[in-house]
Amino acid sequence: MRLQRAWLTFAILFGLMSLGLGLRLAAWHWHEFRPLGGDEREYLDLAIALAQGKEYYDLQFMRPPLFPLGLAALVWLVDGDLQGLRLINALISTATIPLVWWWARLLLRRNDLALIAAGLTACSFTLALNATELLSETVTLAGLMLVFGLLILALRRPQLRWSIAAGVAIAVVSLIRSVALPLLPLALLLLWRSENPQRWRQMLGLLAATLLTLAPWTIRNALTYDGFILIDTTGQENLWLDNDPRGRDVVKAELYAMGDARIERSQLASQQGIAAITQNPDWFLAKVGREFWHSWGLEHSDDLLARRAIWRPASEVWLRLILGDAWWLLLIGLGLAGMWSLPCERNLKLLLAAWVGYTVFTACLFHVEYRYRLPLLPVLLPTAAWQIHQLRWAWPRPRQWLALATGASVVALSLSYANYPQQAWRLGQKHWYLWQAEHYLADAKALPATMNEQASSGVAIFEAQSAASNALRYDPESALARVLLARIAFVSQQPNVGAEQLRLAIDYLPAHAYAHLLLGDYLRQQGQFEAAKAELAYETSSTEDLQAWSLQRMQFIPITSTLDLGNGLDLGLIDDWYVAEEGSRWFAEQARVWLHAPADANVLRLRIASQRPTSLAAPTLKVFANGQFLAEIAIDSAWTTHEIALPNSLRNLALEIELRSSSTFVPHDLEPTNPDGRDLGLRVDWIIVE
Repeated sequence: MRLQRAWLTFAILFGLMSLGLGLRLAAWHWHEFRPLGGDEREYLDLAIALAQGKEYYDLQFMRPPLFPLGLAALVWLVDGDLQGLRLINALISTATIPLVWWWARLLLRRNDLALIAAGLTACSFTLALNATELLSETVTLAGLMLVFGLLILALRRPQLRWSIAAGVAIAVVSLIRSVALPLLPLALLLLWRSENPQRWRQMLGLLAATLLTLAPWTIRNALTYDGFILIDTTGQENLWLDNDPRGRDVVKAELYAMGDARIERSQLASQQGIAAITQNPDWFLAKVGREFWHSWGLEHSDDLLARRAIWRPASEVWLRLILGDAWWLLLIGLGLAGMWSLPCERNLKLLLAAWVGYTVFTACLFHVEYRYRLPLLPVLLPTAAWQIHQLRWAWPRPRQWLALATGASVVALSLSYANYPQQAWRLGQKHWYLWQAEHYLADAKALPATMNEQASSGVAIFEAQSAASNALRYDPESALARVLLARIAFVSQQPNVGAEQLRLAIDYLPAHAYAHLLLGDYLRQQGQFEAAKAELAYETSSTEDLQAWSLQRMQFIPITSTLDLGNGLDLGLIDDWYVAEEGSRWFAEQARVWLHAPADANVLRLRIASQRPTSLAAPTLKVFANGQFLAEIAIDSAWTTHEIALPNSLRNLALEIELRSSSTFVPHDLEPTNPDGRDLGLRVDWIIVE
């Protein structure tokens, strides 16, 4: 019976890990081309330098050493492949799921509740997205689960080995991210309050193990900077940066001006930070209040609202809202409620409560970034699992009302941060009207040009315009609504009105690609080619397939017999091509272009190259026009012009030219130092029908 339960637990845990890995791989795929943030770039640059055998150096803001050292080992392992590094981070995030199960099982003494905690971890799209960032939070979270598990073993099994293991774990996690260091005094207090006669021996073992593990790095700091720095100086410097009313940028410039004088920097930062707080108490208290409110906000809703120009797949948006924000509301509501009746020792309850208080307090003292609240998860995951068990779909017992009121209050606090219910209502209304406008516009474009259909088309255009205007009423800054109004104006033969709507959309949201691309299409039709190039260059500003988007929505596509690929004016006439490089474009296995064949056309000419090393076999190119096979030709590595006969049946027609490469290659696979991980087929300069 026990063996059967063990196998069932293993099967469920394996299923949860598979689910968690699937979410993390989805985020990993969607963020393949996401640029690195500032901290990520600093970490990666240091890791690359270490992988190349260079000496360790401290970053502008001194950080603990283990994360960049571990990242350097992984850089060497995957030959610097950025997606490979992100994949390893996703695997570490997946490995956190059984660690949560282990820690929750130790805390709650129940396997079913531990599996619920593991399920909450597996279903978190927040953790999946964090795993796509080359930052220390993912591995720190896994380390914290290990530390909490070892601490509970040290408390319940008074053997020196568990205290030593916990001390080493605290030190190691602190050398990854020093946020874990306060667990040392909390753990000592936990052991001191226990009734174990061996507690002094355990406390000494824990303290010695922690300090001895930290000692090599502390000694290194002393030898490097002639002073005492236990791990880093981030805390002292942030104390000044985040509490000086002059602002972070001003203080940062003063700190940077001091260079590598780390001891002097940390001393000055501590003094100035304390002085800023004591001399400006009203400003400080107001700032703490703002940060406290902010710390409970909805990460993904805030991000989607703040960065509306960044396109994301609809599936990612829904996962962010449901398994991101709704998951967070569920976790804080049930987790904080569950802390009231947690079935564990009182000392452990105090440890968990102190850890929650410390995490929230430091966020308020410094500044809030949503990834800074991940250290709350070792507490919230098991306590939420316990509260779910407490409810069991039954009406709460009287003693549970206070716990539920606590959870409900925090959920209300979270929802009030940006009035999310009102935002959701307005957003839903806006997108409902946008959908209606798209529907009516499609009807207007599909109707023939007979007298009756013209009247119906006019009605459809009027309805589309009304729906788009209603969408704008719910969001006056909506670029999507103004782009729709522009497209409606173009269909209504009012190009100047359409261009004005596009310029208004750009004024409200300059980084959004749609308005720029349609304005570039309009300017190209007007013969303003340089201005059009500047607008069409926004093809590269999104990971969305803007070539396919342009094909469907551009109104003034100039189909000619000549197409210069990569000249900045080809958008709307191409599909499945990579972005332009030096006046040409690559494609992978296949790509399409659209041309017009004159009445006397008899030849298709193109300038093309494979640009592959001699170690690879020469590829061939198959050419199709309107689905009809034209030719198969061998392609040289160097630029070469080829001519293909055009049948009489394809003259005086709009042609859809399809190019198919017999093989592809990945530059990074041939040369590990090359960061280009694209699947490349052939490179084309121009195509002409003559």
